[in-house]
Amino acid sequence: MLLESIFMIRGGSFGEDFGSKFIMAIIALILCLYDYKTNDQRKDYIWVFLVGTIIWSAAELALQLGGTRALQEKSFFGIDVTNTLWLTIPLQGMSEGAFVAVLGVFVGDRLLNKDKRKEGIIVLVIFVAWVSRTLLMGINFNNINAGDLSIPSRREMFPLTANIFIAIMSAIAILWLITTDPESRKRGLMMYIIMTGFIAWWTFTEWLTGQRWIEVGTINADGSYSNLRRAPPLIEFGALAYDFLIEVSLIYVPFLSIPYWFKLIKK
Repeated sequence: MLLESIFMIRGGSFGEDFGSKFIMAIIALILCLYDYKTNDQRKDYIWVFLVGTIIWSAAELALQLGGTRALQEKSFFGIDVTNTLWLTIPLQGMSEGAFVAVLGVFVGDRLLNKDKRKEGIIVLVIFVAWVSRTLLMGINFNNINAGDLSIPSRREMFPLTANIFIAIMSAIAILWLITTDPESRKRGLMMYIIMTGFIAWWTFTEWLTGQRWIEVGTINADGSYSNLRRAPPLIEFGALAYDFLIEVSLIYVPFLSIPYWFKLIKK
């Protein structure tokens, strides 16, 4: 097992439903525009959205072209877009990257502001409820087929290129949090806390309903898989925790810190 690969599995519809990703992208843009209109036309969230979209789209493109993530089918409101990377890659960047970051900053900023705290809590509760309802509709208790090659999404978690990318993004996040001013640090930490909590709930709900799990197995020289099976509980728990603590939270903090470094966001 020590020489085998670890895979993140999405067994539910989210891995292949790009209609929901489009909706998430629109919601993120609405949050950006709402903040722009209600906070003296500041562009903080717009920059977070743009940086997040660019970085995560590039990451997804590399994952899929390199074979690290295997998506079987992709649909966009009933239309087959499996081979339409020009559409699906940006949608993944906007929904799986920018949306989470914008939500983290939006809710985090409001929790730090006593006058707007209620607004932040309401928005967070709405999104948690929406995600829960969406995932519960795709409940899949009796249809978990570990190792099934037709699973919507299978991603190798620790290839060298991904490890380098995660290390760089994590270093940027930590360096910025250490060196920035206290107010910006507080903002970044709150963003991280909100993202971590939101994605932890998302992950737990998917795991509970049989839509996300961890597999171990071997990638053969020709790109095929062998000996795929459900990971032992300890490995599964550790991999899922690593995902929501690092892969979908800490490495998103640079979506905020990079605009700060380039003085696109005013302190």
